[in-house]
Amino acid sequence: MKIAVAQVDASLAGTENRFCWLEQQLRQAATVNVDLVVFPELYMSGYNVGEALHRCAEAQDGPFARRAGSLAKELGLAVAYGYPESDGNTVYNAFIFIDDCGRTLANHRKTVLPVGIEHDWFATGSTVPLFRFKNAVIGMIICYECEFPEILRHLALGGAQIVLVATAGGADWQQVPTCIVPSRAYENGIFMAYANYCGVENGHGFCGLSCIVDPYGAVLARASQTEDVVCANLDLGVIAEARARVPFLKHQQAVVSKLNAVADA
Repeated sequence: MKIAVAQVDASLAGTENRFCWLEQQLRQAATVNVDLVVFPELYMSGYNVGEALHRCAEAQDGPFARRAGSLAKELGLAVAYGYPESDGNTVYNAFIFIDDCGRTLANHRKTVLPVGIEHDWFATGSTVPLFRFKNAVIGMIICYECEFPEILRHLALGGAQIVLVATAGGADWQQVPTCIVPSRAYENGIFMAYANYCGVENGHGFCGLSCIVDPYGAVLARASQTEDVVCANLDLGVIAEARARVPFLKHQQAVVSKLNAVADA
C-alpha cells in the first residue's frame, strides 16, 4: 500500500480553500498511484479557529464528506481527514476515512482531550475504530491519543497493521513526531502515518514533522516544517518479521499476569 501524508500550512483559512487544497493533493497523488492520503486534525475547519469549530461543524455525511467521497471515487484512492462533527447538538473532534469507492469506512471521535481549547468545544468519543482497507487492517486515532501507549496497544492487539494519526501538534511538541510516534510503532510492530500542520494559525504555531514510520520504528518519510506532502510504500510483510524479532505482543499477557500476581501478593 502506498500512503501519502499531507502537511498543510495552518494559515490556509476557510473550508472552501481547504477543500481546494485537498483536491489538489488528491489529484497529484493519483498520478503517482497513491492508495491513501491522510490530512491533519480538524483539517476541514482549522484547529485554532474558536467558534468556527461549531459554525463549520457538519454531520458525518455532510457536504464536505460528500464532495470528498465523490473525488475519492473519481480518482480511485482513499482519503482520511479531521473535521468537527455535529451530531444533534453535540460536536466532536472527529477523523473520517473515505475509501476509493467513496464509501465511509470509519469515523473516529477523539476519546481524550488535552489541556487547552478543545474542552471548550468538543464532547468525547468512547471507542477507537478498526477496519479493513484493501489488504490491511487499519486503526485511526487523533493527536493526543497517540501519547497513550494503552491505546496503541489496544489497536495492535485487535489486529491493527497500520495506524493513522490526524494531529495538530504544537510548535513546542516536536518530541511527539520525533520520539513518541517511532516508539509506538516499534512497541507494537505497526506502521504509523502521522499528519500534522506547519506554520501559524491565529497566533498558534505547529511543529510540522509529519511522518510515516515502519514497525521497527524507522522513519520511511518525514516532512520538514513547511508545507509538504510525503509518501511511502508500506510492505505489510515487514509486520510479521518485526513482531517475530521483537515479540512484545506475544509476551504482553505473561508480563501483565506476573505484574498482577505481584500486586495481589
